[in-house]
Amino acid sequence: MRNLVKDRFPQLKKARPISFQRKNKTLQSQKLCSTVCKSILSLEVRRRSRKAKDVKAFALAVELILADLMVSAGNKGSGWAYRSLCNDRFAGELVKAVTFKKVMELLKLAGYVEHVKGGNCSNSFHIAGGESKPFYPGLASRYRATKDLLAIACSLGIEPVDVSSHYYTKLPTNVLKLKAASSRWHATKARGQAMRIKDSIEVLELRNQVRQINQYLSQHTMEGAVFSGYYRSFNMGDDPNFNWDKGGRLYNPGDDSHQRLKKEDRLSSIKINNETACEIDVNASYLSIFYAIVGHSLPKKRDLYRVPGLHRKIVKAWITTAFGKGKFPTRWSVRAKAELTKEGICTAKLTMTEVGRRVCKAIPVMGFLPKSGITWGDLMFKESCAIISAMESLRDRYNIPAYSMHDGLIVPLSARDIAEKEVVQAFAKFGIECRVKVEI
Repeated sequence: MRNLVKDRFPQLKKARPISFQRKNKTLQSQKLCSTVCKSILSLEVRRRSRKAKDVKAFALAVELILADLMVSAGNKGSGWAYRSLCNDRFAGELVKAVTFKKVMELLKLAGYVEHVKGGNCSNSFHIAGGESKPFYPGLASRYRATKDLLAIACSLGIEPVDVSSHYYTKLPTNVLKLKAASSRWHATKARGQAMRIKDSIEVLELRNQVRQINQYLSQHTMEGAVFSGYYRSFNMGDDPNFNWDKGGRLYNPGDDSHQRLKKEDRLSSIKINNETACEIDVNASYLSIFYAIVGHSLPKKRDLYRVPGLHRKIVKAWITTAFGKGKFPTRWSVRAKAELTKEGICTAKLTMTEVGRRVCKAIPVMGFLPKSGITWGDLMFKESCAIISAMESLRDRYNIPAYSMHDGLIVPLSARDIAEKEVVQAFAKFGIECRVKVEI
């Protein structure tokens, strides 16, 4: 079994999320849903009948889950879909954890779904009573429609090549997410666990803001990528001083999201309202924000990452790592080295310490980082606020759709000049000087 999973690993890694955002669009998909629902219910053994509201919840769960499974089955790269089974991952979702697990149990029993269990990686260095965690997160559970399920779909007129046309994507209902701070054990980093969000006036305002953005953008068309609606994710929620001011980026989930495409693919394939798109990028966004926080103006050089004698990508990698740690890094991470090597950049004779020395000499403001107390969460929050402000201004003042790329925006080419100006002004509103460039 272990070897089987190992052989499938490349496909499992490319699995699409089960997001509960797709619903039946055609009579064929409705028929498939009712057929499957009747089939799995006939296998269920219960002492008591479900209440009316629970019957509706179960039927909705089958529809949403089946839609995600079918759309994933049409993915040539991987027919798999994934979903974490941790109860906290279902907070605010249309499908609750207990219902999801029950539906999947019945789908497997009926032979309609193939399942590869997710799990955590054990920490062999864990000591009972110590600070380290006994487990670190691994892959979430994977699911795939079986040949039997696909055969039923095919008999009803749903072919693998056009499966997506039988479903439509709803805007997300869970538009606000909160995570605890990530933890680290030597080179292993565990992402922060999802946290429950308590309702408040501020939470309501944040949710409404994202929903208004999603509602507006859903009225426009994007070709070459999929816009399924943003959620805004905040971090470090377990910090005693947390005040919805850590992280806060907008995320459009899915492998076919505009945020996941490589830049050259975005610029060559994306159209907005049938018009070629362009990208407004903020140059060295985090570094620009750091300059503002510590009270320094940007230097005259156009490229803030320019350091004599060092490749730009080495400088960027060091600064990114330093902001991530909140201190000067002393060694290359495996990931950073791999990415630089892939670019043909050798770091064998260049230590992180030496890079840091050169960077701080050319960019003296970085010397303030270790004692500043500024975290990547602070930088990301200010960046997200400025980007969202620019999106709202373009929407409200000019009726221009703008899509977040975290440190920039994708807009119709005809809006390039206005969008460039609005991004600069949005950052300035938060006391941040920035420089932008337009990619076409």
